[in-house]
Amino acid sequence: MPASALSTQHTVEQAKALALRAVDFLLEHDVAPIPLSYGVAYEYLSGGSPDLCRTLDEHLHNGRRIDAFLLRDLHERHLAVDRSTPLRTVGNDLQQLLGELTHNIEEAGRGAEEFGTALDTTLGHLAGDRDAQSLREIAASMVVATQKARTRNEHLQQRLQVTMAESEKLKVELERHRREALIDPLTGLWNRRALDHELDELMAVEPDAPLSLLMLDVDHFKRINDTHGHALGDAVLRHVAEAIRKCLRSDDHAVRYGGEEFLVLLPRTSLLEAAQVAESIRARVASLRLRRRSDNLMLEPFTVSLGVASRKPGDTRDTLLRRTDSALYRSKGAGRNRVSMDGDHGLTPGHA
Repeated sequence: MPASALSTQHTVEQAKALALRAVDFLLEHDVAPIPLSYGVAYEYLSGGSPDLCRTLDEHLHNGRRIDAFLLRDLHERHLAVDRSTPLRTVGNDLQQLLGELTHNIEEAGRGAEEFGTALDTTLGHLAGDRDAQSLREIAASMVVATQKARTRNEHLQQRLQVTMAESEKLKVELERHRREALIDPLTGLWNRRALDHELDELMAVEPDAPLSLLMLDVDHFKRINDTHGHALGDAVLRHVAEAIRKCLRSDDHAVRYGGEEFLVLLPRTSLLEAAQVAESIRARVASLRLRRRSDNLMLEPFTVSLGVASRKPGDTRDTLLRRTDSALYRSKGAGRNRVSMDGDHGLTPGHA
């Protein structure tokens, strides 16, 4: 058998083994092996995406649950390939617009050159003695040249106005796509991409200013999904997002961190101040009472666990996030529905 055939057969056998391991991985974590989740599991087990593998390894190392929400987020961040299609379309439109502007500028240059040539010719004709008839003919030729230049300029002005209007539309569309690329579609909060950009900027631009992070997780969220379905689970996430918004200042930023996890950036905020914000969010979520419109079902009250950390000298983005995450998991380990602060094993009031 040719070597190439042996290599292909070996690759197919490896793929079969990986496929079985991917399904086993999903079932082990009680996740249905739908194509999207299966694709993430297969990519993770094959080691094809280092960033995806690193994120999932951290999740597993910290003993956190692997669920469909997390896998959907990982797919969106690391495996989706059509994200740039709308921007490519806008880019093509912009390229066409720039071509039009270039053409208009070149045409304006040709018009100015022609008018200059006509002026030079006329000035040449005016040299020396001229009778009245010659002067009338020269004046008539100047009128024709001037009218031609005016007509050309009017057409160019109209085309430039249209081009400028199109450029404004493209500018608005580009801004819309930029915002959409940073927004979680379910909750309307920032996504992980926006968090990475903003947190890096805060760490760099305001290195000495207080900076705190708040991370929260919806308690027993899988139970809500399993009991009432994903549609009601999505509604819970939207209401939690709204509760977070109502507790923040204009400079604070809320992020859907993945699945049922949220993170809040609190610039120029001390650890104690951040803990107060966290407690206000905890209390507001605990007071929510949701009713499903379709059958008037009243959902049982649900809660969130929260962790808070503040930047320390020498902190990087990753170390700050890890300490915030550790504080959150102390809250979950201590009974949920409470706030834990980094470096302090005491818990704020809250009852599981």
